[in-house]
Amino acid sequence: MNKNYTVYHLHSDLSNGVTNIDSVTKYKEYVEYAKSLGMTALAFAEHGNIFEWVHKKEAIEAAGMKYIHAAEVYLTANKSGEEKHRDNYHCVLIAKNYDGVKELNRLISSSFNRDDYHYYYAPRISFDELYATSDNIIITTACLGGVLNKAENSIKAEFLRFLIKNKHRCYLEVQHHNCTDQATYNKVLYTIHQKTGIPLIAGTDTHCLNDTHIEGRSILQKAKSVFFSDEESWDLTFKTYEELVEAYRKQNALPEEVYLKAIDNTNTMADSIEPFKLDYSKKYPKLYNDSEKALKEKIVKGIKNRGIDKYSNFNEYKKKIQYELETYKYNGAIDFLLLEEDYKSALKKQGVSYGYSRGSVSGSIIAYLLGITEVDSIKYNLNFERFMNKERVSLADVDTDWSKKDRYKVREYLFNKDGLYCCDIITFNTIAMKGAIKDVGRALGMSVDETQTISDAVYQDENKKDCIDDFYIKKYPELFKYVDIVKGTIVSIGNHPAGLVVSPFPIDEWFGLCTTKTNENMISQINMKELDGLQFVKLDVLGLDCVGLINETCDLAGIPRITPDNISFDDKKVWDEIRDDCTMIFQFESSYAGDYIKQLFSDETIAKIKEQNENFSYIDLMSMANGAIRPAGASYRDELSTGKYHDNGHEALNKFLAPTLGYLVYQEQIIEFLHSFCGYTMGEADIVRRGFAKKTGTDKFIPKIKEGFIKTMKEKYDVNEEESNQLIESFIQVIIDASSYLFSLNHATPYSFLGYVVGWLRCYYKLETITTALNIYEGDSDKCLEILSYANKHNIEIKPIHFGKSGSSYTIDKENNAIYKGISSIKYCNVQIANELLELSKNKYETFTDLLKDIKEKTSLNSRQLNILTGLNFFSDFGNNKYLLNVIEVYDKFASAKIIAKKKMEELGVTEFLMTKYAGKETKSQYREIDNQGLIKELCSRLPNESMGVVEQIKFEMEFLEYTTYVNPEFADYYYVVLNFKTFSDPTKPHFTLRNIKTGEEIKTRIRQSKLYRENPFGEFAILDIKGFTYVHKKKNVGGEWIETEELEPLVTEFEVIKK
Repeated sequence: MNKNYTVYHLHSDLSNGVTNIDSVTKYKEYVEYAKSLGMTALAFAEHGNIFEWVHKKEAIEAAGMKYIHAAEVYLTANKSGEEKHRDNYHCVLIAKNYDGVKELNRLISSSFNRDDYHYYYAPRISFDELYATSDNIIITTACLGGVLNKAENSIKAEFLRFLIKNKHRCYLEVQHHNCTDQATYNKVLYTIHQKTGIPLIAGTDTHCLNDTHIEGRSILQKAKSVFFSDEESWDLTFKTYEELVEAYRKQNALPEEVYLKAIDNTNTMADSIEPFKLDYSKKYPKLYNDSEKALKEKIVKGIKNRGIDKYSNFNEYKKKIQYELETYKYNGAIDFLLLEEDYKSALKKQGVSYGYSRGSVSGSIIAYLLGITEVDSIKYNLNFERFMNKERVSLADVDTDWSKKDRYKVREYLFNKDGLYCCDIITFNTIAMKGAIKDVGRALGMSVDETQTISDAVYQDENKKDCIDDFYIKKYPELFKYVDIVKGTIVSIGNHPAGLVVSPFPIDEWFGLCTTKTNENMISQINMKELDGLQFVKLDVLGLDCVGLINETCDLAGIPRITPDNISFDDKKVWDEIRDDCTMIFQFESSYAGDYIKQLFSDETIAKIKEQNENFSYIDLMSMANGAIRPAGASYRDELSTGKYHDNGHEALNKFLAPTLGYLVYQEQIIEFLHSFCGYTMGEADIVRRGFAKKTGTDKFIPKIKEGFIKTMKEKYDVNEEESNQLIESFIQVIIDASSYLFSLNHATPYSFLGYVVGWLRCYYKLETITTALNIYEGDSDKCLEILSYANKHNIEIKPIHFGKSGSSYTIDKENNAIYKGISSIKYCNVQIANELLELSKNKYETFTDLLKDIKEKTSLNSRQLNILTGLNFFSDFGNNKYLLNVIEVYDKFASAKIIAKKKMEELGVTEFLMTKYAGKETKSQYREIDNQGLIKELCSRLPNESMGVVEQIKFEMEFLEYTTYVNPEFADYYYVVLNFKTFSDPTKPHFTLRNIKTGEEIKTRIRQSKLYRENPFGEFAILDIKGFTYVHKKKNVGGEWIETEELEPLVTEFEVIKK
């Protein structure tokens, strides 16, 4: 008998995507251990899923073992139309061959359907679906949660009949856990085996690699308040053959020859599995029977639409079109182009616009002609081979930027198009180091403050990997023992916010689908890297606010959408404004980037550049700046900003890099250099560039680069070998140093277009641009503050919400060069009431009570919404807010009163005189036939027209706006109100924000001296007379030591509490 066995009932942390903290072991750890034990096959039977099964297959086969496709599914007796009940019996399904793989994938996919009986607490398949499986599916009865242990007798009997009928592909699964329930169940299964002949098989139900992982699992479960009953006596670790045999001996439930045979049956089962290969071919969807003909027709149409047949250099375009067409045909990518054209043209017809281009596709003139991009690659000298070449083996890839509000329309179109099979792409949410520290610390009984201090010390290295200094690891060895295990553990699944798969054939059977409660679309069960490896078409539908800003500003201004084809990039007025202020200018909004543009576009720098290159363009400089402000720009950033040209040692190299002032700025320049100076084809050059960027095979490229360079320099420029060697050595080092980070000209160019167009709109349609920007960036408070500051600088007033002026979002007021804030973002308010109030404002109202009548009768405003808007001075045309709130109170008391009892008059605040005046009838105990509006108006006329007090108003705004706009110019300069008051370990050293009541300026500060606060305590919304600040350098914790930084912070040193 074989002295080894096959583990098939195995759970990694990928099971956590369905269950709750079921494992902390990664699948690769199991694979490595199984390989070390000399195992020949391995399966993962995750709970209800086949997550990352392609990666598992590749890892298992790379380790020299056979991959077995399996899952531990949940079974339900529920049927369509029945009320769901939570039976969820366990059962292991194993694919016997590739047809079985597809069948199992389909079952798992359907189990995630949340619209019918399938999904209930977990993904489930029905007994009917199980009974309909083919001989390509092997079945085991799984654990104590299986049908034969848990189900009622009628279900057990039916299930057993199925097993007997299909005993050639079914197994009764015994397990080794040394607990009474398992031992008893093993005996039951042995009895069934003796009576029916259904073979026994030894399943391990493994959840952890070893005892340390068991402890880590327990720690994480404790931290997350997760508890699985009856696990205390289970042995969930990965067993060697000898350990498994010993476990059955100790359990003493089955005869030795029986459990040895059950163990050996794992090998019998594994031997029956037929290996299969994955299809790594390109999987482009096919929309046309004759794709090449369709593409050519669209190119001809694009030539007419773009008008390039009228260009003097049309022959250049024709040659490029033919070259690209041959390349697309060679790479089998024609169908991909047609897919891109199809959904983009369809969305254009719906009035949806997208970014001009993004990434390497900008280099394709055919993409421009088809409307896939808005960038003429010949006009702007962009590189096609960076996108597509005959040496390229990977799938074509096009990313597209959309306005965030339009992204769903892309999915809507693709998911509903006949002939396409689409899904979103799965992501796995894992525990990062900071979270692991807090989770493990909580389970170990550490204080929140202590774990917070430790987690605050986590930083990212140059590879963006979480790290922490050894100081903490040595100080807290037990904590980090488990942090290392828990870190990276999957805790749930999600979906990529932008990525989706578009397939030409059903993907439920190809790689499996799942769902989440937050996404109505199906989601892949394999991740993005697996999909890339299998060469499925993956579209990135990216959201870019700048695209929305351009689209919506053009709409608001009533002008056609601005594109590179209908705008000049040589407007000096626009460039001067961009130089002076980069607010809202895409890619240059940060103060650092803005300062860089200010220097680069300064008169002094431009004069120096003109000396060397009279034909320079600002748009080219902007693209260079895009590269310069990134990491790879460090070597030339400062020199470029001052217009200093770099000498590369030879006229030919200087001429080659003249457009970028002699500096290597773009990836495409590497391609062109290798082509022009080293004898590579453009496609070969791109392969080499990619190798440099990935640091793979760099050494093997260098000799050929040198050889080609020396040959070219000798033949074209008569440079000797020694000089050429010196030139190429330094140039190769520049390439190596910059390759990882170099920006792409194909990407920089359309992104610079976006920045310029925003600048153009901002220059000529300032009010519309600011209004649109405030709406688009409404959730980004920092950006909105910058935009508000820009508006103020240009004398555009941002007014608070106002009846008759405000809609749901920021609204333009051209007549007064102002913008009114919208009300839909206010707490408890919405678009509907905003629209209803805007409609009412078209009427004329003499008094607030007249308006109230219509609000109550013609809108959906509730009392809370009405009070909020009133408190925020929305109805200020009718009086001050405190007065109007009192009017509402009066209105609510009397508006619908038909009868007023005399005994209630005092309580209601009315006199006999008033009631006699406004009642049509009087009885002994009541006034009847009330003139409600007359009574209300007279009562309201007696109310004082008051406003809320300072603190009352600020509190109100903070509650419902989550910020305050309150200012009062009558206050002295030194009066501040306290906001965001917080204390930490020392309650006498509070942190808070001071808002100047007169100007609205806000200062984040704190008190460092405990005595100062103890003598003058205060809290949130206190009013202080600030006598002075002192400025000190901020500190940060590095390795347990507080280090002083360059950043200054203000500290309150002297104050008087005016109002607590």
